[in-house]
Amino acid sequence: MSTRKFSVILALTVVILATLACSALSTTPTVSNIRMATDDTGKTTTATYSPSEVFFVFADLSNIKVGSVIEAKWYAVNVTGVDANTEINTSDYTYESGIDYVYFKLSTNDGSDWPAGTFRVELYLDGLKVGEQLFAVQ
Repeated sequence: MSTRKFSVILALTVVILATLACSALSTTPTVSNIRMATDDTGKTTTATYSPSEVFFVFADLSNIKVGSVIEAKWYAVNVTGVDANTEINTSDYTYESGIDYVYFKLSTNDGSDWPAGTFRVELYLDGLKVGEQLFAVQ
């Protein structure tokens, strides 16, 4: 093998190893892959619910510090009979070691149907917004 090819291969190897090392050492807390789902398994994602369904939002977690608080704030964005962007519920979860995802669910207080319209859920990590999902009831 020529010296030039060896140098190129060596340089690429160093870059790849450096990238992997940085990824392995990353300690940035991350809330990602925020998605709405049809149930507490999170296997079936959706953006539309029927009026009688419970809302579920899931998010993947990495490098979260034990004791950190993940919060879900639910809003009626454009719903008949409700002022636009009205907060309808807030719930939170205090992170425990070894958990790689979190989910929140929301149902009506009295078991009645949801009104048709557009809703939003925002997720926060220790008070900082990390993402949101829009969804509809039809």
